[in-house]
Amino acid sequence: MNQQGAGIPTAWLIIIPIVQLWWIWKFAEGVGKVTQGEMAGGLAFILLLLTGNIGMAVIQNSFNKRALKAA
Repeated sequence: MNQQGAGIPTAWLIIIPIVQLWWIWKFAEGVGKVTQGEMAGGLAFILLLLTGNIGMAVIQNSFNKRALKAA
């Protein structure tokens, strides 16, 4: 995602509890940028925060759709 300009900080920041929320927000913003608006950053943040792995599966699905359109 960073190669496509997402600007996500290092994953080591997930270790620090308060900073973890900020990292998830930056990741969600990156999702919005990489999917070019098909998955909004705020929606990605809520999915990750409330549903965890299920939310990540939904985000991965939007990545897969984007990759199929690009191919």
